[in-house]
Amino acid sequence: MAKSNHISIPAHYNIYNGEHNRRNLDIYFTEPESGVNSNTGILLLIPGFGGNSNSKIYQKMRLQFADSYNLIVIQCDYFGSEFMQGTSRVKPDYHLKDLERILSKQDFTQVLNNQDIMNVINVLANYPYTLDVTEILDEKISNFNDMGWMQAMDLLTAVYAIKAILADNKLKFNQNKVIAYGHSHGAYLGYLCNRLAPNEFSLIIDNSAWVKPLYFNHSRFLIHYFGEMALKVKFDYLAKNLQYDKDILDLNNLYRNFENNAIILSYHGIDDDLVNINTKKCFCESVINMTLFPIGEKDLNKGIFKSTNHGLTADFIKHFDDVMNAFSFSKDKKEHKKFEHVIIKHRESEYVVDYSSGLPRLTCNTF
Repeated sequence: MAKSNHISIPAHYNIYNGEHNRRNLDIYFTEPESGVNSNTGILLLIPGFGGNSNSKIYQKMRLQFADSYNLIVIQCDYFGSEFMQGTSRVKPDYHLKDLERILSKQDFTQVLNNQDIMNVINVLANYPYTLDVTEILDEKISNFNDMGWMQAMDLLTAVYAIKAILADNKLKFNQNKVIAYGHSHGAYLGYLCNRLAPNEFSLIIDNSAWVKPLYFNHSRFLIHYFGEMALKVKFDYLAKNLQYDKDILDLNNLYRNFENNAIILSYHGIDDDLVNINTKKCFCESVINMTLFPIGEKDLNKGIFKSTNHGLTADFIKHFDDVMNAFSFSKDKKEHKKFEHVIIKHRESEYVVDYSSGLPRLTCNTF
């Protein structure tokens, strides 16, 4: 069985407040049971909303993919990912007279804890109500779901940290076999990593990436059903209200005039309610080495995808297996072009990723 590892290293400094080494980055990686050789590749798994490194499915993927495909499989809990999970603490948004009557005039102006919420739910489960609540996120500038630069830098730091460990141990790997596999926002971050580290990735597998994070401008909603009652939970992220250049994080802007060297395979539902298939198609047609696979009803017979909506209700393992069984990695020993600096200019800003120290460091300069 593949060997599991966990390391914790100083994370990328916070570009939003300039703090250095105030947080650690937890990196999880597995190596094949047979060891690392010149044909061993690297796989970066990137969960989206609701996914994390310690979930059973991702633990299984790390172990299984390492042995099945001779890969070092990497995952990390990137900046603000804890705010991307499900509900934990919520507060009601407004008074409902019917609820006050049913619950003997319960005071809904206070913040409810989990037990209070369950007491409410147990009563309302017998009624066709929708209870609107708001998640208490407690995000701060020191740690929040930025949906962009910091999350991508954590992911790249994880990859380059593992590459440094391989070099320190004089272990060679196949630079032509570096893969990013992401779901929804995780797939979007795969595109962002590819743009910030040109020539690093050989293959990017995208399941339902958006072209620009939707929650920069909109609220996120989760709905949980309890009997006849629906609990509608609203998430409003700090990034939505922070004033900084978010337009650059639109993939149409990031990939304009970019020489993409990775093979990109994008799987997108024709009925995706978060990212319109035509919007995705326009982006895909503008990027070289990229193929869009629109998923419709006719594509649901393999057991890989179970819907044509956002996320495709995909079986992640079967999806990855299907791609890997059909894809051939180059066996030619091409020269891997190393970048000491990657520069992206947008309006009055210049974004610079410095790789000279071995680990990536991002700075933003304003003209």
